[in-house]
Amino acid sequence: LINEYVEMGKEQSAVYNFSHQELKDNISNLKMSNNPLAELIRLRQATGYPFILNDEITDSAKFDRMEELVEDAVDNGRKVVIFSNWTQITNPAYERLSKKYRGVMITGETKDSIRQQIVNSFQNDDSVKFIIGTIGAMGTGLTLTAGTVEIFLDEPWNMALKEQAIDRCHRIGAKSNITVYTLLCKGTIDERINSLVEKKGAISAILVDD
Repeated sequence: LINEYVEMGKEQSAVYNFSHQELKDNISNLKMSNNPLAELIRLRQATGYPFILNDEITDSAKFDRMEELVEDAVDNGRKVVIFSNWTQITNPAYERLSKKYRGVMITGETKDSIRQQIVNSFQNDDSVKFIIGTIGAMGTGLTLTAGTVEIFLDEPWNMALKEQAIDRCHRIGAKSNITVYTLLCKGTIDERINSLVEKKGAISAILVDD
């Protein structure tokens, strides 16, 4: 597991800082919310694809690094599996990668009747270099063992969900070691979420072992 730190540019940082300040200004609403984690979604999305919050900003440090990692993987004959929590991020990420490589995508919007067809394409077609999808739709139940590089553009809220997603590649039938990258923007909520996910995962492991 590799935590890959990236640094946002000025425009993306401005979108993030504005959302961060807005959240701080409304901290009382966050404390009273029935689901405070949901209140943090806008902040998390700003580190992934700021266009979601400001349609004038398309810069994304994570997309830049994702493209570099995919290029390196493809050059070395490897296939890539990419996850995000949100279709607002998977869709533009897919569009960006598709300019250079052939890939496929599975999200909650993908019909159940064609999901296995999409998986078969990734698994068996050498020209398909990547598959990208939401953690909710692609993180369980699918066999993606053709992939030997995994990229999390953002993390689920707990380690169990992340491990389930990782296991899409690391299953019976996998022939190679898996490299897993988690992309984190420096100095943002990404680092805090990553710390919480890892701590909760360690606590769960202790409880199971004991």
